[in-house]
Amino acid sequence: MTQERFNELMTNYLTELAAKDPSAWSADARTWAEGNGYIKGDGKGHTMYKKFMTREEMIQVLYRIMNDK
Repeated sequence: MTQERFNELMTNYLTELAAKDPSAWSADARTWAEGNGYIKGDGKGHTMYKKFMTREEMIQVLYRIMNDK
């Protein structure tokens, strides 16, 4: 397998993961987080709950929570 093929497969996997619907058990927490503006998604309305979170995204969420006035 080449690096290019691996990258293609990984991109496809991550795209599919991001498109998955969130689980029902997190509904209350998601409503709270979205309602308070802590989770805003990607600017296109995609919250991507099943996607891995980067440190950059984590910092943004923490920043929103810590600066909530």
